[in-house]
Amino acid sequence: MAIYSHSRLSTFENCPLQYKFNYIDGIKRAGKGIEAFMGSCFHDVMEKLYKDLKFRTHSVEELLNYYEALWDREYSDAIVITKKDRTAEDYKNIGRKCIEDYYKRYYSFNLSRVLGLERRILIDLNNDGKYQMQGFIDRIDQNEDDTYEIHDYKTSGHLPDQKQLDEDRQLALYHIGIQNVWNDVKKVNLIWHYVVFDKEMTSTRTGEQLDKLREGTIEIISRIENTMEFLPKESNLCEWCMYPDLCPKRKHLYKVEALPVNEYLKDSGVKLVNTFTKLAVEKKKHQEDVNKIEEKMDKLKEAVIKYAEKEDIDVVRGSDHKLKISEKQKISSPPKGSPERHELEDILRKVNKWDEVSALDTNAIGKIITDEQWDRKTIDKIKKFLTIEVKKQVSLSKLKQKEEQ
Repeated sequence: MAIYSHSRLSTFENCPLQYKFNYIDGIKRAGKGIEAFMGSCFHDVMEKLYKDLKFRTHSVEELLNYYEALWDREYSDAIVITKKDRTAEDYKNIGRKCIEDYYKRYYSFNLSRVLGLERRILIDLNNDGKYQMQGFIDRIDQNEDDTYEIHDYKTSGHLPDQKQLDEDRQLALYHIGIQNVWNDVKKVNLIWHYVVFDKEMTSTRTGEQLDKLREGTIEIISRIENTMEFLPKESNLCEWCMYPDLCPKRKHLYKVEALPVNEYLKDSGVKLVNTFTKLAVEKKKHQEDVNKIEEKMDKLKEAVIKYAEKEDIDVVRGSDHKLKISEKQKISSPPKGSPERHELEDILRKVNKWDEVSALDTNAIGKIITDEQWDRKTIDKIKKFLTIEVKKQVSLSKLKQKEEQ
C-alpha cells in the first residue's frame, strides 16, 4: 500500500496525468521552478536559525550570508523562470527581504519551545494501516499553556483568505499526525507564515472537523487507486509543469515554441491552425454582414405587414416571388409553482383532460383551442389562465408558373 502525502493528493486533484507521470510511471525531472527554489533556500535558513538557538542566536547578517552562499552554491540553469520579465536576482532579493522581515518580527525567537524541525510525521487515517499519509512539518512548537503550534513557511506571492486556511488540508493532517506522536496533544494552533507579505495567519480544527478530514482524504485516495484513465487537466499550473513534452494538451506548444520562425511556420500543425483561424475570421466578418441584412429584412417585414393590412390582403406579389402574411399564436401558461398554475392543473384533471395536454404542452393546448376539440365551457375556463399572443409572420416563396403569367 502506497504512503500518500498532501502534495501527492494535490497533484492528482490538479492534474491526474501529471500524477501518473510522477508517481506511477516514475518519470523524474531535474528541473525546479524558481519560486520553489527560493522557498527551499528560505526553509533551510529557518531550519539553521531554530536548530542553532540552543547554542546561540544568529544575527540577521549571518543568516543573510548563509542564504547568499546557499543560493550561489545550489543555483543552476536547470532552475525554471516562467515569468519572462523576471530574473533570478529578482527572486533572490525577495528571499533576502523575507529573511529580514521575519527576523525583525520574531526576534528573539523565544516565545515557545521548539519540539521539532522538518519533522517527518506518519498519519494513519483509519488506524488499520490501509490509508497512510506522511508529511514534513517545518516547525513544531509548544507554548507555556501546553498549546501545540504547527508552523509552515510560505514564500508564495499569493495571500489566501481566511476561509481557504480554515479548509486547508495539509496542516490539519499534521494536526492528526502529532496526536499520534504525543499523548498530551489537545489544543493545536495551525500557523502559516506568509513571509513575502510579512503576515502570520492562524486556524484551528475541532475533533469533528478532523474526522471529516479523515473521511474526505480516504475518499480521494480511494478515487486515485480506482482510477483507470489518468486524464490531463488544464489550469494556470500548467506553466510550472515538468512534463509539457509528454502532455497531449501541451506537447505541440512545447515542440513549436522552441523552433526558429522559419521552421515554426513550416510545421503542419501550425499551418492547419493558421488556415482555420483565417477562415474563422472571414466567417465572423460575413456573419456581421448577415446580421446587418437580417436587420434590414426585419424592417421590410414590418412594412409588408402594414401594407397587407392597409390593402386587406394576405399575399403580396413581386416580380418572380411572393410574400405570404400569416398569423401564429403563442400560448404561455402560468409559471410552475404559482397559484394560477395549480388551479389550472386542477381544472384539467377534474375534466379528465390532463393527459391530452401532456403536462401543459402549449402546442397541444393551442391546437385544442384553435380546432375547438373540447367543449366551449372547458376552453373558456382554461383560457382565463393562458396568455395568448398572436404574431404575424412573413414567408417568401417563388411564384408558380401560372401566377407569373
